[in-house]
Amino acid sequence: MARKRYKPNLFTGVLIFIAAMLLALIIANIDVFRSLELDFLDYRFKLRGSLDISDSPIVIVAIDDQSDESTPHRWPWPREYFARVIDNLGKAGARVIGVDVIFDQADRHGIDSDARFTRSLEKADNVVLAGKILRTTGRLEAMILVPPYHQFTRTNTPWGLVSSEVDADGTYRRYLLAQSHLDSTYSSFAAEVLKIYEGIPKETGIRDEADDFIIGDIVIPKYDSYSMLINYAGPAYSFPVYSFDNILDDADFQLLDEYDLDAFDDPGVPELGIPPGLLHSGVFKDKIVLIGATMQELHDEFTTPFLETTDEEGRRQKAATPGVEVHANALQTILDENYMDVIGIWELLAILAFLGIIVYVATYYLPTLWAALSNGLLITAYAWAGLLLFAHRNLIIEITTPILFIFLAYLGYNLYQYILAQKEKRMIKGAFAHYVPEKVVSEILANPDKLQLGGEERVVTMLFSDAAGFTSISEKMGPSDLVQLLNEYLTEMSEIVLANDGIIDKYEGDAIMAEFGVPVHYDNHAHMACKTAIEMQRRLAELRKKWKKEKKPELKARIGINTGEVIVGNMGARDVFDYTVIGDHVNLASRLEGANKFYGTAILISEYTYERVKDDFYARMLDTIRVKGKQEPILVYELLSSKEETLEKHMLTLLQDFQQGLDHYYARNWSEALHCFEICLKNLPEDPPSLEYCKRCQAYRSHPPPEDWDGVTVLTAK
Repeated sequence: MARKRYKPNLFTGVLIFIAAMLLALIIANIDVFRSLELDFLDYRFKLRGSLDISDSPIVIVAIDDQSDESTPHRWPWPREYFARVIDNLGKAGARVIGVDVIFDQADRHGIDSDARFTRSLEKADNVVLAGKILRTTGRLEAMILVPPYHQFTRTNTPWGLVSSEVDADGTYRRYLLAQSHLDSTYSSFAAEVLKIYEGIPKETGIRDEADDFIIGDIVIPKYDSYSMLINYAGPAYSFPVYSFDNILDDADFQLLDEYDLDAFDDPGVPELGIPPGLLHSGVFKDKIVLIGATMQELHDEFTTPFLETTDEEGRRQKAATPGVEVHANALQTILDENYMDVIGIWELLAILAFLGIIVYVATYYLPTLWAALSNGLLITAYAWAGLLLFAHRNLIIEITTPILFIFLAYLGYNLYQYILAQKEKRMIKGAFAHYVPEKVVSEILANPDKLQLGGEERVVTMLFSDAAGFTSISEKMGPSDLVQLLNEYLTEMSEIVLANDGIIDKYEGDAIMAEFGVPVHYDNHAHMACKTAIEMQRRLAELRKKWKKEKKPELKARIGINTGEVIVGNMGARDVFDYTVIGDHVNLASRLEGANKFYGTAILISEYTYERVKDDFYARMLDTIRVKGKQEPILVYELLSSKEETLEKHMLTLLQDFQQGLDHYYARNWSEALHCFEICLKNLPEDPPSLEYCKRCQAYRSHPPPEDWDGVTVLTAK
């Protein structure tokens, strides 16, 4: 049968459109969807593949495992090693030498090593060192600037920050070009290298404009307020890499015997086909040479969009990118001006408006199946458009928000159809709701088989409430006034139950039986029952003020709450039945309501309920009791208030003193227990539980209970 169409008016259609848009924007900012958007960005990198950087001026000198094995010293090496490498790279014609190693303390190999490194820095004017801003953790968070060792900064050698900015999913996509610390701004490592390479004065700072970072004449678009987006050229080791020891290995430096070839400055023998060493090969001529660690034990590796790649045989493999190559990718992005454009909020809203029109037309003018297929195709087409625009135009359009919007708009328009189509059912539901709880009707409408006899085992929370002394009150009032008072009381109490997701099981005169967690299960049913009890007592206190002015009896109520496994379902005859709960835990809740009279309390809860709500409510343990009809003793607690409210200081003190008194009581330390309960009475005079325990302690001090006394109080009355 064809689906009946209910075309929305303009206001409703626009309202659905706006609601879907706002909801999509909100959901897209939830962590899981933000991570999904980042995954889409990474997939775009992989779809595009590696960039051609064969003419890149960047070369990497790797502090690798080979170098650690071939040098006389193991890592960390003497600074004189770096001095020799800087000297040799200078001889080889390197235009800039960036050392991505933080030398923040004196060399453990001695002052001569530091002095040798200092002389090399003084001689060279094209070296950049590294520093960082360290964020401390613990009780106090602080940002600590870690510059190079003071002896090296005296040489006027520039240095830049190598601090990294990681996205929420642990991937490094952004690059910090500058960071503020106290009242100063410090350039990044890549920015300092760039200045030397482009001939920009070293003292030139980075201008932070609204949409760009500016270094000299170089304009770098922002990705966010403090970083640029790195256009990664490819996976790890996309740039030319040479081992550190290959630059060390000159005629004046001795590697270990099996590695010492003096290859760096070897002129080679062209006529014999022996190529020249790195000094004469020209590989460093006019290049940016970045020195950094690739040794696995140094853990200077980062997750990038190219973490997972496919080798020539089609096997998937993972390789993190060394930190020095992250700097190289950031530099390459700037040098090639290969920036990625990110659409702004207004462009995004325009895209959503265009997509919304398509969804509207498809939903209301196509058959149901074709409408669903067309919206699915629209989602697929948009996702592919985002991938292709990135690969061919370096344009990043948001993927997650528009896809969510298409789905939510389609869902919204169909939900509108559903709401109108259910009009007759709602009318029926409204009629039945006069006789049974609305939630029961809802479940029956959704699951007609619930009308059958029988039930199911389920853990729920029961609440029993009874007006104290109502029998004597009823004897003093006329029938009309009594019914009016009772209806007002039951109406107010019932509305609180229903407002907190409970159902009214039945009324027995002035008593109310309610359940929480049925017929539709929810986890915090114990919490909602306790919240209901507190609100009932609070509302009853307000009603008593009103009744006092009206010269009516001031009703008080006792409430018992228990949580446990019961049988829930339709109970009764084949044609006449009731939706209710049965079981021992139901009886216990009823007994707890009556036990309030013995302790002079207003709300008692069982240990089973207490375990579920103890983090949310203030309650004090009252006793270990055995109720009529039950053999196993249970702990009972007096429910006082929600922890969202501030409990008065004297009540907090009372809770501590009362518990201490109970501890002494069960340890048979009657005098100590009596002292604690007397202190409680000073904080809350005429506190019924404290008075009860004072009486017990005085009696037990004179006539101690037998040795097998277990501290259980047996309640014989219901």
